[in-house]
Amino acid sequence: MTHLERGNWAEWRLELDALPEYERNSKRMVERSGLAGGFARQIELTAGPSLDVPFASSEVIDIGCGYGHMTVELAKSCSKAVGIEPNETLAAAARENIHDQGLTNAHIRQLTVEQLDDVECFDLAIMDNVLEHIEDQVDALWRLSRCLRIGGVAFILVPNKLWPIEVHYGLPFLSYLPLPMANWYLRASRRGSDYGDASYAPTYRRLRKLLNARPELDSRLTLPADISLAEGGRSLVYRTGIVMINRFPQLWAISKSFLVIAKKVATTPAN
Repeated sequence: MTHLERGNWAEWRLELDALPEYERNSKRMVERSGLAGGFARQIELTAGPSLDVPFASSEVIDIGCGYGHMTVELAKSCSKAVGIEPNETLAAAARENIHDQGLTNAHIRQLTVEQLDDVECFDLAIMDNVLEHIEDQVDALWRLSRCLRIGGVAFILVPNKLWPIEVHYGLPFLSYLPLPMANWYLRASRRGSDYGDASYAPTYRRLRKLLNARPELDSRLTLPADISLAEGGRSLVYRTGIVMINRFPQLWAISKSFLVIAKKVATTPAN
């Protein structure tokens, strides 16, 4: 557990101020940290069957790894885990978590998605609630695809822009608003001041367009392999939603989030 996660907010004010605004105000990643083991297992169960190699032999990249909890858990069950994190404070916390666990097969790189230049180095690439923070999503998905080996798999989880309750700040219809109005709404609610960094969640139509632009990725929307491991997966509302999407796939358009499994079947075209 890092200094930030222990809650010593007064002593570590400088570190807190250096976090992304959505994390300073919501502490969403801290709150989800205890679920990392279940999330890692969910990835294994959901993406693992599509891999060309056993999950235990796979090399994994966790893009936007935050505090590194998922990277740590993945490293316990795969051959190698690399976390990518642009925020200096979060990257340092992730390295501290890896050190505390005594792992030698997990590493953290402090860089943005735009700086990711690995070519066919990984069997599994993960974007867990990251794509909505990236403005140039076309470039991000190209780089994600390029870093995968042929037969590799991408696991992408991203909120739906049209879900009524915005997932980072918990405000109704925040994601529906133009950015200037969303910023005003955040300030009025006293939950933040700038929605820009979390404002790029796609609609169903936008996501399909992004995925269709990557023909080397055989992509599909899917449901979690083990509903009980999903965040909120034990609730009646969640389970009812799963049943409804199974029966009426067109309901993906209004689902809370999208889960994509995409297998790389050809060489990545030049961007």
